[in-house]
Amino acid sequence: MSGATNCPETPRQKMIGMMYLVLTAMLALNVSTNVLDAFEKVDNSLHVTLDNTAEQNAMQYRRFERAYAENPQKVGQLYIQADSLRMASDELYNYIQDFKVNVAKLVDGEKYDSTARIIINKSDFDKPGQYAMVEWDKNEPTKHNGQVLRENIEKYKATLMDVQHWSERARKGKPAQILNGIFNTGKGVNNDGDSISWEASVFEGMPAGACMAILTKYQNDIRAYENRTLTRLYQRIDANDFKANDIHAYVIPKSSYVIRGDQYEAQIILAAVDSTAKPDYFINGVELGEDGIYRCTASGSGEQRYSGIVRYKQGRDTISMPFESSFVVGEPSASVMNEDLNIIYRDFDNRYVVSAPGVTDNHLKVNVVGADVKRQGKFYILRPKADAKTVKVTVLADLNGHTATMGERVFKVQRLPQPMPYFVDNGKQVNSSNTPRKSLNKNTILEIGYGEDGLLEVPFEITSFDTYILRKTGKSSGNKFSAAQLKLIGQLKSGDMVLVQNIKYRTKGGAETLYQGNLALILK
Repeated sequence: MSGATNCPETPRQKMIGMMYLVLTAMLALNVSTNVLDAFEKVDNSLHVTLDNTAEQNAMQYRRFERAYAENPQKVGQLYIQADSLRMASDELYNYIQDFKVNVAKLVDGEKYDSTARIIINKSDFDKPGQYAMVEWDKNEPTKHNGQVLRENIEKYKATLMDVQHWSERARKGKPAQILNGIFNTGKGVNNDGDSISWEASVFEGMPAGACMAILTKYQNDIRAYENRTLTRLYQRIDANDFKANDIHAYVIPKSSYVIRGDQYEAQIILAAVDSTAKPDYFINGVELGEDGIYRCTASGSGEQRYSGIVRYKQGRDTISMPFESSFVVGEPSASVMNEDLNIIYRDFDNRYVVSAPGVTDNHLKVNVVGADVKRQGKFYILRPKADAKTVKVTVLADLNGHTATMGERVFKVQRLPQPMPYFVDNGKQVNSSNTPRKSLNKNTILEIGYGEDGLLEVPFEITSFDTYILRKTGKSSGNKFSAAQLKLIGQLKSGDMVLVQNIKYRTKGGAETLYQGNLALILK
């Protein structure tokens, strides 16, 4: 599948090859669904924030409409900009929603949820990448869906700058850095350190449940930045032109999901106030700074609610506007899943997938005690040390510049269970209780393993075996009958027995092991 030098693989061929490898690996999976359930919880939490922000935005647009109706000459230009913002935000939001629904159709088939909120096959690693990297956009058939999504996000960033009339300095300075950080479409880096496209870093090899959470995050960012931009537009209108009952306090959280011990941050704003009289902000009776930013260290877990007031001047009167909001605190957690079984085996390359809710793979690392570890694609390969009785895996994450322990797990080291030997002739297993003599020939192979129903698929190899035939012992130095053994087999009659003993085998890189038992073949 590598392609010739003068006929290199196309991106589609590479994607098909990657899908095949992932599918093959997943056939042996015994994966816990904890991490995928965690992504679903994150997605649900994002939708709560998304619904609140959408409601706030609708209220802001209604205020623009009322302001325009009262003074179209003064508010007209700002109203046009707000309407342009609404169309651009809805266009990108709806495109992402269609993107999610189309992925859901691929993942769940006829049982897909039309809202893309419930994904049945959350662990599907193939379909998101297929839709983003392989399938073509229906309106731009020369571009893949993921590329069109990236270009639409970049187009939306440009619209935000135009609506706010950013100066060249702002377009090259901190405001642009913040905007580009929220809607990052830059190239990523794969596990080999090679540069890859944004769409490949987001969708390639990513489970469907995680992809939906990521796409919902972008929808949430659209509504949040739409709200932020609307607020800035509205602040250009003299607050005295509006009635007092049209003034509201808003809470814009930077994130509604934080890890215990990490910092929660939210922006408390009062829309349409006099810029010459900045309001005062209070949370639980404690006054905040003039920027209205509320910070607190997350403690406990679950929903954390808080409330306060915004105090401002209206003429000679002092008005207090109450508000309340909440955020979700999650416990530090990580899932370490053995791809072969929930224990770790000696003399064997054990494959693990390591992940943590809300943390991307490139911000995770593992600390392993009692085993050698190496990275192979999305897997961590662990091979216990010779004298290890347990292996301890600790998952660490880089959270905003500091390292946090997300979780750890201790695995008991065990030897591989003893496999069973059997002969194979011409690709078929030989019946040991009713064996045709012609099935025992120079091409017959002695194999050993766990069979089709076994929990493990280990590449064992036979190194030698003996036979006891007609009271004579014959030896083989490999996995096939020797000439001396075949000569004795040729003298047997129906009902005679071939006793195979002293069977020795090994795994790749492992020590030679003696099979504890014999294999008897009865000729028919």
